[in-house]
Parts: sequence; structure tokens; C-alpha cells
Amino acid sequence: MRPLAIVGVAAVAVGVLAALDRGVAAAISPTSAVVTLLGVLGVVQGVRYANARRDRRRLLTDPGEPERRAPAAVPGTDLDERIARVVSPAPGGYRDRRDLRDRIREVAVDAMARDRNCPPEAAAAAVDDGTWTDDPTAAAFFDTRSGYPVRVRLSAGIRGRSNYWYGLRAAVDEIERIEGGAG
Repeated sequence: MRPLAIVGVAAVAVGVLAALDRGVAAAISPTSAVVTLLGVLGVVQGVRYANARRDRRRLLTDPGEPERRAPAAVPGTDLDERIARVVSPAPGGYRDRRDLRDRIREVAVDAMARDRNCPPEAAAAAVDDGTWTDDPTAAAFFDTRSGYPVRVRLSAGIRGRSNYWYGLRAAVDEIERIEGGAG
């Protein structure tokens, strides 16, 4: 064993004995020189430990790459994408427009049946003939026999949008109004 370790063990043993037996503590009776010597030894030991730490190599910890969250699906995103594709000025898309119109029609029929407390057949007839709303643009969206109002056709021509876009927007707004803004 190292000599310093032996001195340390002996000092701890004497300290424990002094704590347990008052006679040993009275026999030790340290003078001011002994207390100063113990203080100096404590300071020297502290400096020694500080110097030992100074020579150590310090390694930085790399926290790594933060965890990435998977994007959550937003309800209605597929419908938004479909609407954007259908109302775009790209040619074609008749089937997509018809499918979207049928989907919106089902929602309108359900809203009318709930709002007017009527059977789904009567609500479907009201949607098909345009009597389900006072808005002529929304009515023309489902009723293929009637045309869009002149102001809508002019606005569509000036702004470069399709009549379908105006009709779709009016129909969705009307369904939202019927549902009481619950959307």
C-alpha cells in the first residue's frame, strides 16, 4: 500500500476512536501548530487534485441528430388536392370534376335532409332541381339544365377562372351555411 494511503487510514481510525471515546479526544488535544499543519495539508491535497484534473483530456459529448417527427395527416388534404387539380386550367379532367361534383352533392343532400328534416330522396330532388338554395350559382353547380348567372360567367372570363370553380365555391359555402357554420 502507498504511504499516503496508510497515513489516511490511520487518521480516519484515530478520528473514529476520538468520536467514540472522549478520553482519546482529550489525549490528542491539538495545539495551534497541529491545526495549522492539518489546514496546510488540506490545501496541498486540494491543489494536488486540481492539478491532476488539469492534465486530463476533455471530450465533448455529441448529442447526435435530433429525432424527426413524422408529419401527421391533415383531414381533408386529399379533397383539397383534388379541388386544386380539378379547378386548374389544365385541359381534361371531366371525370375528376364529375366525381368531385357527385361527392359534394352527397354532402349537400345529407345537409338538406338534416336541415329540413325530410327524406333523402326529397333532399336529392331539391338539390338536383336547384330549389335547395337561394344562391343561383350554387344551384347551377348541381343543376346541369340551368346555366350559371351572367355575372359569374363574366367574372370567370375576366379573372381566368372556370365557372366550375365559382359553382364549387358557392355550393360549399351554402352547405356550410346550412350546417350552421360547423363546416
